[in-house]
Amino acid sequence: MISERSSSIIKKSPAQLKKPVRLVLFTTDTGCPACPDARDLAQAIRAHMHKIALESYDMVMDRDKTELYGIRQVPAVVIQGGEGQTVTFCGSIEDVFLEILLESIQAIADTRVWFQDEVRRTLKHLVNDVKIRVFVESDCRLCKPVAETAIGLAMESRLINTEIIVASDFPELIKKHRVTTLPTTIFGENLFMEGHVTEGEFLEMIFQAEGLKPAPDRRCLVCGNATPDIICEQCKTRIRAEALDHKLKTERTRSHETS
Repeated sequence: MISERSSSIIKKSPAQLKKPVRLVLFTTDTGCPACPDARDLAQAIRAHMHKIALESYDMVMDRDKTELYGIRQVPAVVIQGGEGQTVTFCGSIEDVFLEILLESIQAIADTRVWFQDEVRRTLKHLVNDVKIRVFVESDCRLCKPVAETAIGLAMESRLINTEIIVASDFPELIKKHRVTTLPTTIFGENLFMEGHVTEGEFLEMIFQAEGLKPAPDRRCLVCGNATPDIICEQCKTRIRAEALDHKLKTERTRSHETS
């Protein structure tokens, strides 16, 4: 059974979706105390939000689906966009974590433009898949903007695979990756950033994780000017400012639509 707070958060979220959104739930019947609550929560979201398509699988029994979606731990909820983009939420979904999940569903249904043109153009340089894992805590407000950026990047590029992981639910992962600060973002297998990560830093770390190597004639992926970095400092500063402006405009639009 979901908590009264979770039920209240769901009821406050918009029920009407412009386009269908697929939720894919992964649980298991053994060794997962959080899985029953995850099932109840997914059902509650489907009951509240119109145009939600909910699929449910067992991580052990449904190996083909587990491998297709790259599921490594449960409970896990995958949000899938209309063009096949996915974001995976791992752990007990509540508080800030639940707010992010519901807002992501709404954004996908609205086909929201997550970033300004410079970021979207830069992402087109990606050739290989890149994994992003953001370790958060359900009551961590400082984790929210980092998680939202990672989610937006996955929605803008099918080559980016984002997982948002509730740290306290997976102590073995915390120990394995030596996570001591939240949020912590892991790009690929071994590139770490603690705390807040700007959009420009996200882009730079994504291309480092992809395997883009420094070169004598390196040029900024955004502006094309010569620079020792993947993205020059001027562009990172401009992206940060434009991202803030884009976010404020989006929030004003959403506020106007709901008023």
